[in-house]
Amino acid sequence: MNTKITEFEFQEIIHRRSKGEIDFPQFLDELSQRGINEYEIDVATGQSTYKRVNSEFKTDSQINLAISNQFDRNKVLEAIANISQPFLEFLKEIAEAGIVSYRVCIPEKKVTYFGIGEEKIDESLNI
Repeated sequence: MNTKITEFEFQEIIHRRSKGEIDFPQFLDELSQRGINEYEIDVATGQSTYKRVNSEFKTDSQINLAISNQFDRNKVLEAIANISQPFLEFLKEIAEAGIVSYRVCIPEKKVTYFGIGEEKIDESLNI
């Protein structure tokens, strides 16, 4: 396992995921192998922060979405069930459902979606 990662290698992994060259489980596996244990996505901008023990990588903003003032749990669960859709489409759907950000904890295989106010949804990844 190579736990060192350069900015270039990191950007390559992100690029391959965004182009659909690797699926979500492969994406998480590649990140984990390089010591990235967690990442958080700002839904309004699509900006991501990937965290290692002593460092982090950030992506640029990709989009400008308005977050709904109404949290819609069913709409969030629908979007989660359709996770194979393109990343930006997924962000649009969860923004419309009132999700502000989400965090992926790779070792725990867990995602927490944070909504307007105190709302949140925890999801266990089946990968």
